[in-house]
Amino acid sequence: MASGSQPGEEAIRLADRLKVEEAGFHHVEEELLKGEAKVEFFKRVRGLDEKKREILYLRLLGELSFKEIGTVFGESENWARVTFYRAKQEMRKGVKRDES
Repeated sequence: MASGSQPGEEAIRLADRLKVEEAGFHHVEEELLKGEAKVEFFKRVRGLDEKKREILYLRLLGELSFKEIGTVFGESENWARVTFYRAKQEMRKGVKRDES
């Protein structure tokens, strides 16, 4: 115990230090889970056909609008929106298959 400090104060300081260390541990754990989720996401994306995969990348990573994606492919905004939706559905079906 530090000189001049009360037993209760020392316990409070120790508890505070433990909270900080625990919070740091959970942060690292969360980051690891995020990394694992990214790996799983990209594994699933690889299972899509090339157009759907590219649309997902343009929308999520390139942050393009559906109108811009349609322009890239020479298609309509609605085509891009529907194809993106179908790609997400295929990925969700893959998740359900893997969990069963």
